[in-house]
Amino acid sequence: MKTRKLRGLLAGMLMGVTALSLAACGEQGAGSSSVKETSKEVNVSAERPNAVSEEDWAAMQKEPVFGTELNYMFNGGACVSAKYLAEQLGYYEEYGINATYMAGESVVNAVGTGKCLWGSEHIASMLVPVTNGVDMTFVAGSHVGCKSIYVFNDSEIKSPEDLKGKKIAIHDGIGRSDQNITYRLLDKEGIDPTTEVEYLDIADNAASVAAMESGEVDAVIFSDYFVIANYSDKMRKVCSITASDEFEGEVCCATAMNNKFIEENPVHAKYVVMAIKRAGQYARLHSEDAVQLMFDTDMLTGEFENQLKFWDSLNFGLSDAITIDGLKNITEDYLRLGIITKGDLTVDDIMDLAWTNVCPDEEVEGLTVGDHKDIEGRTVDIQKKGE
Repeated sequence: MKTRKLRGLLAGMLMGVTALSLAACGEQGAGSSSVKETSKEVNVSAERPNAVSEEDWAAMQKEPVFGTELNYMFNGGACVSAKYLAEQLGYYEEYGINATYMAGESVVNAVGTGKCLWGSEHIASMLVPVTNGVDMTFVAGSHVGCKSIYVFNDSEIKSPEDLKGKKIAIHDGIGRSDQNITYRLLDKEGIDPTTEVEYLDIADNAASVAAMESGEVDAVIFSDYFVIANYSDKMRKVCSITASDEFEGEVCCATAMNNKFIEENPVHAKYVVMAIKRAGQYARLHSEDAVQLMFDTDMLTGEFENQLKFWDSLNFGLSDAITIDGLKNITEDYLRLGIITKGDLTVDDIMDLAWTNVCPDEEVEGLTVGDHKDIEGRTVDIQKKGE
């Protein structure tokens, strides 16, 4: 386990950052406004599971959480579903782990304080709090893309360049994930996101649509699912983090884990991430079954075909290499754009805080990944649905 620079001063301190985050990719799943437990009994005995080596099982039995229920955070929805699928498919149980989801408002608060031990969200929601001392680290990438800047089909805005001087609606507050994602999208297109556009924080998607219809705003950053389900024939993308012929795409969401849990229970942590990586592979290669499971357990709503179309756009189960590359790119941009305000931190300092490889890809038997491009350092094969 690596040594964390600055951990002694930073661990356990929220540093004033509470950053309430929305359920990843928005409105399509079940949710709750307060953390609550849902129970599921799993038989964890002293008998070694076949999927765990003798050496690891002996080590697991000495770790503080052995035999206890481990809570993770999940609010429903497609984007961050792999950790929930790992429970429903029995992957945690295969490793002798009793994992049960809880619903709540903020991965940052729940995982950072140890109320939940792992959770997934937009990197744009979690990276800044990590640099400000929230006691968690990223351990696996979730998927590529899911958000785009949209305009109506008849809008005079035809390209990203046309966004200069315009008003863009965001949904989760100034300085939060929507604005952070928009900053990087515009910056990549040569637009200064701090001076050449205006931002209007609007509470919900419906109000944003109304604001665009009235001309109060010119464009809106939406979850791709929201547009697929409601405005697929009325809106178009101007720029996006979703991989497509027009847009390169980038790691969007990741799983974060509580640092104390990793340090005190490294073998449990390894097998938790192993289960999540296997579930990400299942989500990608068996998307119809995965989406149906989510509907059957009331974790998705809406039309099946809309959810499946969105699901298949996400390239579930990313490699460590492409996740690290994305984290580093985001870190560099956040420092340059002033999103990360702790000026004494370098890129290396932040990466040391932000990434812990508790379960390398090559340790997961038969693992393939959904990377949309080749990346240096990838240790397992890319496999797309149907291959």
